[in-house]
Amino acid sequence: MQSADKKIIIKTLDLFKKYGVKSVSMDDIASALAVSKKTLYTHFDSKDILIEETICYVFTEHFKKIDRILEKDLSPLQKIILIYRYGINQMISYDPAFYFELKKYHISAHKHYEGYKNDIIFKTILGLLKEAQEVNEIRQDVNLNLFCEIHLYKIDEILADPDFNTQYSTQQMLNHLVIYNLRGIVVDPSLFSYLP
Repeated sequence: MQSADKKIIIKTLDLFKKYGVKSVSMDDIASALAVSKKTLYTHFDSKDILIEETICYVFTEHFKKIDRILEKDLSPLQKIILIYRYGINQMISYDPAFYFELKKYHISAHKHYEGYKNDIIFKTILGLLKEAQEVNEIRQDVNLNLFCEIHLYKIDEILADPDFNTQYSTQQMLNHLVIYNLRGIVVDPSLFSYLP
């Protein structure tokens, strides 16, 4: 990615976080960057393409952070908790309209978002859950795929609700959305006494 494109994407992301996707126009982005709209269009042919590239950039950064967590000398359950703590902090830093508008008005970008989310849940998190199950930290009778679908897949939609994410602390959300559900499937609940 060229540095000019990256600069545009970072500024666009900042605006989307504050105001959502729909209310930010290409004029707003050009103005925030102190460039002409024509210059902006030489880098990105349309707002839809800019949104898609912004989503790709966001998840590239997320995957870098997740990789750093995965490299730590921690148990699989500890890594899951750290990944979700990071994810919840990221989710609540956006205007809740961002997620709704992405889904409603920018289908292609939303498909990218869903694809990346699936990678995180059904590759990374599911892989860590399987690892924990193999070392007998998680009960053998638990269907981990089903666990992910029921307890983890819709967390982003819950967090996108402005009434929800402003009412509770990050730790409360992490506890109720992730940790307490994990506690229900572990062999020994005392495993959670050492979690970060």
